[in-house]
Amino acid sequence: MFRQVKSVYKPNSRSFGFILLFAVLSSFLTVESLSAQMAIPMPQPSLIDTVEEGYLAHRRGDYDKAVDIYTRIIQRRGLSVKERAVSYLLRGEAKRDKGEVEEAIYDFTRALNQWPNYPQAIFFRGQCLAQLERFNEALADLTRASELDPDRESYHTNLVLLKRRMATAGLIPDEELAQADIRLPEDLMRD
Repeated sequence: MFRQVKSVYKPNSRSFGFILLFAVLSSFLTVESLSAQMAIPMPQPSLIDTVEEGYLAHRRGDYDKAVDIYTRIIQRRGLSVKERAVSYLLRGEAKRDKGEVEEAIYDFTRALNQWPNYPQAIFFRGQCLAQLERFNEALADLTRASELDPDRESYHTNLVLLKRRMATAGLIPDEELAQADIRLPEDLMRD
């Protein structure tokens, strides 16, 4: 009735090569898709290495790159409050040097939200405020920075310079400037 048909498949070298290639590619794709599904994270560079990379970009004048690097640091998980504050400060410095003074003030303020008595953040914010001629705010910041870190001569010097600028503009009485306890470098040259 039914006749049994024997089918004999004899692969030629061309079809055998194709089958082998297909098998290798499909196994490779399977491994790739599994690793993508597992989402194995790549190890992050150390915090110190990343900060150094941002610092070097900033020194080279590549402020956009520095801002990007410091933004990545800020977004890291597991930073301490002070590490995050320093990261905001560094990003603020890069923005300030880039000419984005308002954005820099925002970052210095964010640093202070993390670490309220961070003298350097208060000082830099005060400098930026003075640059924007927001003198009363600048005076408050530079005074506070001087009080928090009384040994830092540059804080006192900048405070006196701001007071001189404000006295010249008629914003504070000359008597207040006379009470300054610091001698500026040009005053020392006259002696």
